[in-house]
Amino acid sequence: MPTIARYTRTADNRLGSLFWVDGEMMSDYQLFGDVLAFDSTYRSNKYKKPLVVFPGSNHHKQTTIFGFVLLEDEEVRSYRWLLLNLIDVMGEKTPCVVVMDGDKVMRAAITEVFPAARHRLCGWHLEKNCVQRVKDTEFRKVFKKAIYANFKVEDFEEYWKTAVESLGLQNNSWVQSTYEVKEIWATAYLRGTFCVGYRTTSRCEGINAYIKGFLKSTDSILELVHSLDRVIKDYRNNEAVFREVKKQIKGVATLLFRGRDSICTTVVYKFSRMGALGRIQKVLFDPDDKKIECDCLMWNS
Repeated sequence: MPTIARYTRTADNRLGSLFWVDGEMMSDYQLFGDVLAFDSTYRSNKYKKPLVVFPGSNHHKQTTIFGFVLLEDEEVRSYRWLLLNLIDVMGEKTPCVVVMDGDKVMRAAITEVFPAARHRLCGWHLEKNCVQRVKDTEFRKVFKKAIYANFKVEDFEEYWKTAVESLGLQNNSWVQSTYEVKEIWATAYLRGTFCVGYRTTSRCEGINAYIKGFLKSTDSILELVHSLDRVIKDYRNNEAVFREVKKQIKGVATLLFRGRDSICTTVVYKFSRMGALGRIQKVLFDPDDKKIECDCLMWNS
């Protein structure tokens, strides 16, 4: 499939925004475009245009890139334009989950174009904001656990209430406003949501850092496009997945099989983990439908 490009013009007939994808990006998006990371932009060209990279994750949990955009500006209308063009060239397929850094302009455009998509705020950006807005170092530890721990909702609520009250932060405006949108950052409220392991936009940060090695601030548009083509080729040649597989194997080794039951056609397997023998976890398997479900909902997510 050939490369597809879309662009706009400014009032004085100059290049406004430029969006482009190649055939492999379109194929990858059809397979892996259920979760999309969308981060703040990186500028490194002589026109100082914001660059947006759309990364996702493939079946090996490797970063895959779905497209590039040079934006005229960072207004809602520009973000709306790029999102509409994204779904147009991708055959109207929209993501189920969008991971983003919390930028209000960006979020407004995402909500408008992807109304059914679940939003997830980047945990790394939240932690960074916490350091800036809350001076209590103990709360930073509490907040990190609130973001990432696989709490049940009722356990999260109790943990948050107890921690905030004990630290005297009930009236902190940032703590209050962040809690009000807990459904889009707390793992407790996102359990079972398919995010392919995305909890931050760190892949965007990683790509931006990697891109810096290929781009120069004096690059023309053509030079920038050629440089990004080299970035894509490097990413596609990266097959380093052993460490993730090793972690999964070590995780299985800590499980103890505690027995099995049957409910109609469903088999219920019981496990406990080394160090937490009193906590029984269940995995349900229906051999007829080939469906698996577990207590922690990690399989779903």
